[in-house]
Amino acid sequence: MKTLWLAVTFVVLFSACADKNAFEKFQMSAVEERGADSIFNSKIKDGKNVNGIVSVVYLNRVYPIKFPNDEVFYVNFYLKDKTQPFFFMLNNQKSIDAQELQVNNPYAFLTPLQTKWSKYYLVKFKKQKDILKFSFHNGSFSSDPLVFEKDE
Repeated sequence: MKTLWLAVTFVVLFSACADKNAFEKFQMSAVEERGADSIFNSKIKDGKNVNGIVSVVYLNRVYPIKFPNDEVFYVNFYLKDKTQPFFFMLNNQKSIDAQELQVNNPYAFLTPLQTKWSKYYLVKFKKQKDILKFSFHNGSFSSDPLVFEKDE
């Protein structure tokens, strides 16, 4: 009899919550969805040595009307060794502009983590073809090529 009551108690407790789902409460705006689809992450490394991490969002896909003349990326990175200079490349061409942003910036919600020890940049390149190979370089360290494809 104790087993029956214990089983009934568990059934009642768990069935009461069965119609609820956490994902029903989780809704993203269209911009947030495009941002989640447009983000790539990579380690910044030289062989097996890792110097940091980088997250890159292709903003032309997130805001297609806002950036019609350039290829624009939101870049969030952390470096262990900050003594070496860094730069951004797209299809083997250096950026034409890189503007440092504050932690609380208009694009911060597009990346999952914002910290005071990371750096945030809005990086622009000349207009490119359909395949975009972004890379971050820091001395002898670099990220893997992050490949973005333009929407048709």
